[in-house]
Amino acid sequence: MRKKLLSMLILLPLVLTGCGTEKKEAAGKIGGTITVVTDRTDADKLFEDIETKFKEKYPEVEDVVFESSNDYTNYITTRMNTKNYGDVLFVPFSMNATPEEYENYFEPLGNVKDLEEKYIDVTEADYNGVSYGLPAALNSLGIIYNENVLKKAGVEKMPTSLEEMIEACEKIKKNTDAIPFYTNYNNTLGVWGGALTSYGGEQYRSEMLKKGTAFKEGQPIREVMDLFYNLSSKGLTEKDPITGDYGKSMQLLADGEVAMFMMGSQEVPDIQKLAKGDNKEAIKIAPFPVKFNGQTSIPFGAPAVVGINKNSENKETAKAFLEFFISNESGYAKEFGGMSPDKNSLSADQKKMFEENNIILTVPKETPETDKLYSDIANEVGVGRLNDVLQNTINIGLYPNQNKSYNDYIKELENKWEKAVKNNEK
Repeated sequence: MRKKLLSMLILLPLVLTGCGTEKKEAAGKIGGTITVVTDRTDADKLFEDIETKFKEKYPEVEDVVFESSNDYTNYITTRMNTKNYGDVLFVPFSMNATPEEYENYFEPLGNVKDLEEKYIDVTEADYNGVSYGLPAALNSLGIIYNENVLKKAGVEKMPTSLEEMIEACEKIKKNTDAIPFYTNYNNTLGVWGGALTSYGGEQYRSEMLKKGTAFKEGQPIREVMDLFYNLSSKGLTEKDPITGDYGKSMQLLADGEVAMFMMGSQEVPDIQKLAKGDNKEAIKIAPFPVKFNGQTSIPFGAPAVVGINKNSENKETAKAFLEFFISNESGYAKEFGGMSPDKNSLSADQKKMFEENNIILTVPKETPETDKLYSDIANEVGVGRLNDVLQNTINIGLYPNQNKSYNDYIKELENKWEKAVKNNEK
């Protein structure tokens, strides 16, 4: 296997090789060479294993070239200005804002209704009932915590409401030396957008548009804001989040110096590797501290979505690789701390989990029209990705004398939302 680590945007897309147009394969034939472009610069050995298994299944495949970037979105969107951006690639999540663009770059994989018979979560990259990408893996999103810290603090179980969360964090602060909740202010606040379906259901966007409000009590964005305001104003977060670092927070959680933070299940194995002694088994993940329709939800989403370059000259092999890559056969989902989206790949325990729990997807199930209207309004207000609004909320909680009040900030956002709604009326 050849692997190129491409982390510099100064590498011009036009001069890159191995981009799926080197060798045109006969229609219907699975063989030759394909290029796979990912955001994993840390998976050389895994990709070697995947290539070996794929070649065993399809002996006429000559080579699978993996190319990766640690600045993936910028790298791949620049490269997509040409036709040479691999045969198989991770669909940049930045395209969620313009789903009508999928067909310009990606091969249609099938109708959503048909694909739902075989796969879970086929609407990560869809438009007008057609899917252009499938999950590389499915991971649950939630609160990763160190159970040893909670036990030491006298917290019997993970909280399932805002009130319980604040109470648990106050016990941790009082009875231990650990930071109750690490915000990851600079790194992962945007990921909280994937939590909104847990707070408002898979149609929270259309419900929000019907109500004409986004910041009244009980609304998904407001509930997440309330969580951060309460945590920061009560001194339950790191003291200086602006200087925080996600890599540092992983080690602190592994060592029991941080009790919890928000992220996906794919992070659990990495944190367990950092932990020593009985902390290894103590690193776990729980649903968000909220109940929707009377019960907590296990939210699943895709850490990466895989698509096929519509300009590929080896689409049959690209399609075969995509299907192999996202199945249990490749081992990618398992290595990533998740599960395959292929329903036939589910273990007995996984099938039981889906049958016995309220499973919800992190991506809203909405019509393209609703998605566009919501995105237009949210982007105009400045809450399309939540980073800024949550940072502002934390700042207000930590430094009340240097900022407007939380209530005034809520009113300001509500006024902006109402104005944006009027600006986007037909």
